[in-house]
Order: sequence, then C-alpha cells, then structure tokens
Amino acid sequence: MGTDNQKVLVYIGRIAQQNPLIQTIIGYLMADPSRTRFVYQLKDEYALSMAMSIHRRIEIPLAPWQGFIRGVPVPDPLTWIQAAQDFKGQPIMVRISTDDPVLLQLLNTLLKDEKAQEYRNQLLDRMESVRKELDRALDLYNEVRHIMEIDHERQPELIKFLAMAEDQMQGMGQELKTLKAHLENTQSSSWPEGSDE
Repeated sequence: MGTDNQKVLVYIGRIAQQNPLIQTIIGYLMADPSRTRFVYQLKDEYALSMAMSIHRRIEIPLAPWQGFIRGVPVPDPLTWIQAAQDFKGQPIMVRISTDDPVLLQLLNTLLKDEKAQEYRNQLLDRMESVRKELDRALDLYNEVRHIMEIDHERQPELIKFLAMAEDQMQGMGQELKTLKAHLENTQSSSWPEGSDE
C-alpha cells in the first residue's frame, strides 16, 4: 500500500511542478505515504482529508487543492499541515480529480480496493442488522409459543401468527446466506462483476 501510494504521490509531484500548493502538500504526504488513503469521495467524518485537481488537457473550474479537518475547510496547505499535527498517525483521505491517463491508471487499483472494502462493510452492516432482526423474531416466536401453552382459546389465531413468523425467519435466514455468499465472493475478487455503485 505504502509503495503504491508513493508512486502516485511522486507522479503527482512531477506533473504538478508549477503548482506550489500541490508541491507543498505532496512533500508533507511523502514523509509517510502509508497514511494516505485515496478515496472516491470525501466524507465529513474523516479527521484529515483533502481534494486535489490535477488536470493537464482541460480547464476545470476547481481549486487545485482543498483541505479539510473533520469536514471543515482549511484555507491553505500550511494551515492544514499545522492543524494536522493534532492528528498524528491518523489516515489522510485524498480525493483526486484528473484527466491524466497515467495518474488514472495508478489510482485505479487503489480505488478498486477502497470501493471493494466499502462494499464489504455494507454487506457486514446488513448482515448484522438481519441477525438482530432474526434474534428479535425468534424471541417473539418463542414468546408466542409460550402463550399458546397457557391460552388455549387463542391457539387458532396464534398458529397463524407462528406460520407468518416462520416464513419471515426463513426469509431472513435466506438473506443471510445470500449476503454471506456475496461477502465470500468479495474475498477472491476486488469488486463484484457489474457493480458500479
């Protein structure tokens, strides 16, 4: 990861020689390339983040560099670097906008890994949510069975409820199996075929 990051940073430093803002921040990032995480989009919850616009052939009305500390914009790289001292060791999330084909190729693998990890996290979150729903449904199912043993008059109504609950639990069990299969597939490939979300 650190080596791949270093390749990207070195390349940006070379093609952005005329931009002192980019040169300043690249120098800072090169001190510890393993802290850099290239991402598709920046999120407010990131402690340290920045966006760079590296375009060679087209004019894009974007600032060449924008820095953020906990989602709050910081006016320039030197102020950002000074503020970042309070977050030693924290990853630095970097979003690159570019039309440079070499840079796009260098970023491709890193971004695929990042997106695949995000997809895995979504699967794990959904699995945890379904497990909790299943546990609640099972508790309710057992409670209804207990009521049936005591209240014989309501048995026809409760039998219908139990049948519905069994169907629901079966559906959740099937969803868990599907989610687990998707999760296992992401272990062998960086991103599932046909997914671009």
